[in-house]
Amino acid sequence: MKQFIKNILLLYVLHTWAISSMVAQDVKYGLAFNSFEVVQEKRTGLNLTPSEPFSFPNGFSLSFDICFRSNSGFNYGYVFRMIGQNEQHVDFLLNETNLLITHSLGKTIAVFSFNEINYTRNTYFPFEIQFDIENSTLNITLKDKKVSTQMASMKDFKEVNIVFGKCSYPQFQVSDVPKMSIKDIRIHNRQGDTVRFWPLSKHIQKGVFDELKKQLASAENPQWILDSHAVWKKQISFDTKYNPQIAYNQDKSSVAIFDQASFYSYNLPLHSLQKEKLAGEIPENYYTNQTGYNPLTHAYYSYLEVKDDIITYDTITNSWNSIRDKERTNAWYWHHNKFISPFDSCLYVFGGYGHHKYNSAIHKYDFKTQSWEELHFNGDQIQPRYLSGLGVLDEHRMLIFGGYGSETGAQELSPQNYYDLYVVDIKEMTVKKLWELTPPKDNFVVANSLVVDTLNKCFYALCFPQQLYNTSLFLGKFSMERPGYEILADTIPFAFQDIYSYADLFLNKKTDELIAISSSPAASDSTATVSIYSLTYPPLSAKDLYQKEKKHGLSGSGMIIFLFILSGLCGGMVYYFKKRKNIKQEMQNSPTIPDLPPDRVESNESSKTRIDKRAIFLFGGFRVIDKDGRDVTGEFSPLSKQLFLIILLNTLKGGKGIASLKLRETLWFDKTQESARNNRGVILSRLRHIFEQVGMITIDNKNSHWTIELGDDVYCDYYEAITLMKRLKNDVIPNNKDVHELLLIVSAGGMLPNLQLDWIDSFKADFSNDLIDTLLYIVQHPHPKLSPQNQIDLADAIFIHDSLNEDALKIKCKTLFNMGKNGLAKDVYTSFVKEYDASFGSKFKYSFDQIVS
Repeated sequence: MKQFIKNILLLYVLHTWAISSMVAQDVKYGLAFNSFEVVQEKRTGLNLTPSEPFSFPNGFSLSFDICFRSNSGFNYGYVFRMIGQNEQHVDFLLNETNLLITHSLGKTIAVFSFNEINYTRNTYFPFEIQFDIENSTLNITLKDKKVSTQMASMKDFKEVNIVFGKCSYPQFQVSDVPKMSIKDIRIHNRQGDTVRFWPLSKHIQKGVFDELKKQLASAENPQWILDSHAVWKKQISFDTKYNPQIAYNQDKSSVAIFDQASFYSYNLPLHSLQKEKLAGEIPENYYTNQTGYNPLTHAYYSYLEVKDDIITYDTITNSWNSIRDKERTNAWYWHHNKFISPFDSCLYVFGGYGHHKYNSAIHKYDFKTQSWEELHFNGDQIQPRYLSGLGVLDEHRMLIFGGYGSETGAQELSPQNYYDLYVVDIKEMTVKKLWELTPPKDNFVVANSLVVDTLNKCFYALCFPQQLYNTSLFLGKFSMERPGYEILADTIPFAFQDIYSYADLFLNKKTDELIAISSSPAASDSTATVSIYSLTYPPLSAKDLYQKEKKHGLSGSGMIIFLFILSGLCGGMVYYFKKRKNIKQEMQNSPTIPDLPPDRVESNESSKTRIDKRAIFLFGGFRVIDKDGRDVTGEFSPLSKQLFLIILLNTLKGGKGIASLKLRETLWFDKTQESARNNRGVILSRLRHIFEQVGMITIDNKNSHWTIELGDDVYCDYYEAITLMKRLKNDVIPNNKDVHELLLIVSAGGMLPNLQLDWIDSFKADFSNDLIDTLLYIVQHPHPKLSPQNQIDLADAIFIHDSLNEDALKIKCKTLFNMGKNGLAKDVYTSFVKEYDASFGSKFKYSFDQIVS
């Protein structure tokens, strides 16, 4: 039975991770190895067995995905070295033309030429090596090529150490490491079951835990690819003459920089800078930033001032097609925003600052008629400002966010920071205010351009405090639907000298990178420094990079929680739990909630029926089980899942459901009313077909509000959780059984952790707040008195929904400390402090002694 339970646990973990991987499939991960480009001491090694070898008496297999980041002729080294007993080893390495599997004393087992496997640089391909000890056979699969061979010393590989890249084992040391990346390392036993799994995504400082047994693989000089989503990489920094003009060329994935003497072009994929001296006379480009790139004509353009002629740049002759006969004057539109619309091929310019005035006008330049026009819009009014950000929604709609200005436009009359978001429709000639943020504690403005993600209904902006000179740019992710934002990635240093400095943000779709560009005056007034940074898209926060440190053992209640969740995967486990009914009576008669041993769990016949079949799970990941016990989650498309959840959550939370208009604005904001209605009808039909397999679930429309009704035969963990929390808060003495049931439900995992959608965030936040308040109310209530282990389990449940909750830290550390488990208490504190520092960039304010006192 123990082995049976263990296998079920492993299956569940793999299933859960696979779902989360599919949801986040656009996030790049893996381990990149430092190779011949650095000295030996700085090359990368990954040791899967840092403490003891693997033991597989009957055999095993190792599989992973690999790509080489350099041409084969310039790449050489060991992919891995597998060390057995009696100084036997098997190596996987590559030379100039081949991939080789070799055995001890230089014997070659298999050779794969790069031509044979259609090798492509920077493309992952699968590899697997299988040790069949019983038959003394080594089976190797590389892409679709397979090789089998007999190996007399197979018995020496019943215990193995496995090291990728640089190997430091005595007598087996190697420092020749190819320029490669690997991911998704799996080890299978003889029966083909996965017993270890290292995706090589989230990690810790000294290595990475496997997803199944939390076994550490130690890493030396690692380059975690996931980190590129949260750490800006400086591509280049160079000096130009004063006030350089910056333009992003999406056609060539390059950044163009003009100054009074030269044209610079930085190729983003190749990381190369070209400089061409300007020919002929030079236009008076000394205001930032009135140069751009027109993707419709594939030409750079420039204008001295709004309402002046626009000139273009010829990259063949390295010259502008005209010069301006105009004396220098102070500009009217410093730090304005600009946008070329495919809708009408015209340039639109918004806002700006000059002559002690802020502007709110929107001007249009028609390239065909070569004329400017000031436009007038219906709807909401945008207050005069500069240092705002502009993002493109579609060919005729743009977002305008933030900035600094005043209601009258006069600099001397109450200037302020703005944190409002508008959508401007140049086709309908309308302006609509979407929302306004509560002013944050620390003011900020934004770089010139926003990067808009219409699929996830959010946008990204580079933000910085304009009241400082030595400051930094931070990346904010903002919802398009409601006020709110989160800070992602690390920061970029920025010297802000008002109108003489400039910052911008672009998305390079060819390389899937955010590109941040800044320009600041150097010490001399005659020069400026331009810097270019890149960040892999989509961006993440620092806390998204790290695994939680390995815990020392699993509590009894923790095992119960796991088994409770997994019971739905196998009907045969019902019999196993029925024998434990006597625990229920014991718990009801006890004034203290007892700790339950790991092989026992409270059983309730009706509850078990609901969870084995006809169930909807939101905690730990979205899952739906039909009336036959089958998992039918895969029948939900991403949009049908959203439609189902948005109606369900609004119904269960407030009872009224969700209005048809709100539903359309959330899921089909970019479609007409008729198109949205048709889409909704098709998806509802599909949902009703799925519900027929599950149980009594009905979707209805009453008074233009959509609601969901769950029959008594359908179990929903979210509904059960909010019902239990309400009951526990209303009870004079919280019921023991209700406490246990709530912990069992919420300890399954976070609420819909794999769905990162703005509209869901409020439900997650509200539930987490209510849950934490309820659990803290329970632990502080004199009755029932919680045992030390139950206090720890309650703190762990809080950590699942708020990993940096200080109350949970105090409860767990203090309880462990009072139990005499000082080392465990200190480990919990240390892990918390590391995550706190990674998330907030500051030290935790309480010492360990203060926490446990």
